[in-house]
Amino acid sequence: MNKILFVYDHKYPTLWRDGLREALILLESDFSITYLNLSKRDEFLPDRYDLILGWGAFNSKVDHFIRDVLYTKRGLLIGGNASPPYKTHDYDVLFYETDWYKPQIEAHKNIHKAFGINSKIYFNTRHPKVIDYITVGSFSAWKRQNKLLLKRGIKLAIGEIQEDNLAESIPIVNKLLAGGVIISGMMSPANLAHFYNISRTCYIPADVNGGGERAVLEARACGLKVEIEGDNPKLQELVSVNSIPTENDYYKALKKGITSIL
Repeated sequence: MNKILFVYDHKYPTLWRDGLREALILLESDFSITYLNLSKRDEFLPDRYDLILGWGAFNSKVDHFIRDVLYTKRGLLIGGNASPPYKTHDYDVLFYETDWYKPQIEAHKNIHKAFGINSKIYFNTRHPKVIDYITVGSFSAWKRQNKLLLKRGIKLAIGEIQEDNLAESIPIVNKLLAGGVIISGMMSPANLAHFYNISRTCYIPADVNGGGERAVLEARACGLKVEIEGDNPKLQELVSVNSIPTENDYYKALKKGITSIL
């Protein structure tokens, strides 16, 4: 069985229950996978792997870590919007989440679209609705949560206060609180799914650098109406897609890409 080292950078690994995590669990029936969280340890595991595969943006800690490994095949699940600042053929396989990003890497000969949500957690429970608008994401300028103040009704913002950038996060939180928005910090995926299910509309006003891809799909799976801003073509794709991809779709795409180089 081929051995894979999966490298990621997650400050809250106990909350890591998204579609990617579930897809990797499915992949464990096909490959031997070892996990390395760069937020928890810095040293490289003393072993040899057939593939080192990571999730992160180009020029991220994960990207730099993988590029320092020379003796094995390399793959990247691209998170974020950073363009490749160097030749993409340094990787044997690349995975992208939305068609919006594809033109930046399509010169590479081995790219695969791979994305999906955890359908075991995010689904429509048909609960009564008590919240008019919910938004999900870290309190940062790119998320543009201030636009939530223009909405009427009971509003809830769930997200992470950036500990390394309090000067940006705290004013955003204070402004939302002053405008009557209910604020919550990070929570378990199960609790997040519950709040989706008691909300009518998920509003993700992020700009194109502000993420929100998973939130859009998770909210749709829970039966919410989803609103975004018109200047974000990346999220428009996910609002419009007919079939919501799940961990099974993610798994199939990852397996196809990995198998192509092993």
